[in-house]
Amino acid sequence: MTKEEKSSRDQIIRKNSILAIVLNTVMAAIKIVIGILSSSVAIISDGINNASDILSSLITIVGNIFAKRKPTHSHPLGFGRIEYISAFIVSFIILFAGFELLTSSVNKIFNPESLSFSPLMIAVIIATIFLKIFLWKINKSAAEKTESEALKASSIDSLVDALSSSVTVLAVLISHFAPVNLDGIAGVIVSLFILVTGGKTILETVSSIVGERPKKETVREIREIISRHPPLHGGYDIQIHNYGPERSAGTCNVEVPSDANAEEVYDAMTDAQTELYRELGIYFTLGMYAVNDINPTVRLMKKEVLKVLKSVSPSVMAMHAFHVHFKESLVHFDVVVDFNLTDISEFRKKATEALENEFPTYRFQYNIDPDYA
Repeated sequence: MTKEEKSSRDQIIRKNSILAIVLNTVMAAIKIVIGILSSSVAIISDGINNASDILSSLITIVGNIFAKRKPTHSHPLGFGRIEYISAFIVSFIILFAGFELLTSSVNKIFNPESLSFSPLMIAVIIATIFLKIFLWKINKSAAEKTESEALKASSIDSLVDALSSSVTVLAVLISHFAPVNLDGIAGVIVSLFILVTGGKTILETVSSIVGERPKKETVREIREIISRHPPLHGGYDIQIHNYGPERSAGTCNVEVPSDANAEEVYDAMTDAQTELYRELGIYFTLGMYAVNDINPTVRLMKKEVLKVLKSVSPSVMAMHAFHVHFKESLVHFDVVVDFNLTDISEFRKKATEALENEFPTYRFQYNIDPDYA
């Protein structure tokens, strides 16, 4: 990501957050006043939820500011992950508001009060619904452009607010025209919407903090870039470490012919590393496997070894870094397994026995790689 792109990203996040603060302040004030005048806990709950959204937007701005701090000696990769922490806090605010509103709504069910009704009140709440839909759309678009977890949480919250406000309006109308008070029930429904949103955003944010599997599209693009730099081939054991939306580092292993020129390989790896950073914004450290599968005997042996391994366990997916040392009667390779394989030591024992039975004159040294990408 260029300096100009980073600056544009910051402007989008802060602009959207400030707009959300202004609109939510107006909506919260209007709803709370209307709720008090009409004695509607559902409308008051909706207003309090809008007030919590103000705090969420403030945290998003503060989180973005702190995340822009320059790297230090103790934090050489910067502070970008603070954005994930701010999104985590926003999620908890949503969850806390949901619990508070649920409590008051349940109390309202057992202690109902008569509701006041006016067309102006309904019209104002409907207007806030459209404002929330507007906020949802612009925050959703901004979150996709900036990859901001906090804006993503805010966009989902805005959509849920629009839905919950719709439920509130429906309950008020039914309570006015029918001899039944649904205000407390509507408040419970609104609260459940908020709780589900909070729980979902917490799980998504935690997933980003813990670390996620690279997207298939990203893996495919990495391998395509590597293929443009012969004699490099493949792209294995890909791991991408995210230090915030603007900083990522990765590791990736490539195959090269065992008889390739060292300088040629070095130049190709340097060029691939540069292109990967330019195209994906990820600084990759590239490792190298020397393979000799240009030899027909090696290719046939590789095929048979993979066949044996798959017969041992259905978790075997693929194999790479295959090299046969004929003089030493030694075979090196990495085997990729899925995460259904839990007993690695048992698999290694059975796999080694099966390989030695099939190829009694050879020894086997191999790594068992989880399916990282």
